[in-house]
Amino acid sequence: MIREATAADVPHVARVQLRSALAGFAHIFPESIPKPTEAGLEPEWAALVASEDTSVVLAEDHGDVVGVVAYGPDPLPRRGTDSVLRKLYVVPEQFGNGIGTQLYERAITDLAGAGYTRVRLWVLEQNLTARRMYERRGWRLQPWSRSDWPGSGILELGYTLDLDYSSAM
Repeated sequence: MIREATAADVPHVARVQLRSALAGFAHIFPESIPKPTEAGLEPEWAALVASEDTSVVLAEDHGDVVGVVAYGPDPLPRRGTDSVLRKLYVVPEQFGNGIGTQLYERAITDLAGAGYTRVRLWVLEQNLTARRMYERRGWRLQPWSRSDWPGSGILELGYTLDLDYSSAM
């Protein structure tokens, strides 16, 4: 089941992100970088769920939250029609089962339906699985990068997608 997240879901979506990141990014982050915690992730998720501008949608399987996506207007738009795919996480047991695709399609459909013509996102440079998935769906690598971990050599790469809905799926 796919549905909008509520404030009561915040601990569950924080847990999804934590579990997904620990499993999916273990090969990327060295031991010297502190691991995230549920308690550390909850304030950001609470703010996203409470935001009038951001949509947070989750996937449930037999009552358990197994995936989450957050998206909305770009806080630093280059054009007024820019949007951003902020987060997309799925629990490790559901990797490859289509949950991420369902959440992705919901986000892209909603953004296109709201009149946005471009969406951007950040992907870890070494997250080749995600990068290939986005590139197959028409996302274009941009010449910008950033790092939330100065001095680590870990970069996030910027991608954009023009929301011609037929090419976004």
